[in-house]
Amino acid sequence: MRGYLPVTVEEIAAFLESHSMECGPLYAPTIKFLTANSEMDDEEGEFLLSMLAADEALEMRANPTSAGFILALEVSDPEIAEHGENFVILKDLAKWENVQCAFLVSPDGEELTWFATQEIKPALSDWLQG
Repeated sequence: MRGYLPVTVEEIAAFLESHSMECGPLYAPTIKFLTANSEMDDEEGEFLLSMLAADEALEMRANPTSAGFILALEVSDPEIAEHGENFVILKDLAKWENVQCAFLVSPDGEELTWFATQEIKPALSDWLQG
């Protein structure tokens, strides 16, 4: 299952350095979410979840004119402690090896720019400078 984790750029830097991180809820296609949104296909559901994460990522910014960030993580059922309506909570620390990609959220929240895992580290210094 893919989960979307809103993060600050500083959290990305720390996560990349330590390869693990305590994290809050990941927006994910739980059974409750899929049932409530049965008219959506997988792609539409993933888009909705990523936009929910984008909204939260923008709330986490220190500066309202800066971008927000989301990490997409692939998690398995044994790693999940709790399923909510549209989120999961992990039992343990998130692992960097589960990161599939990052999204930079535009300051207005209307656009997500995708970054492959191998592109995150090279982009990080620009992101930290804001």
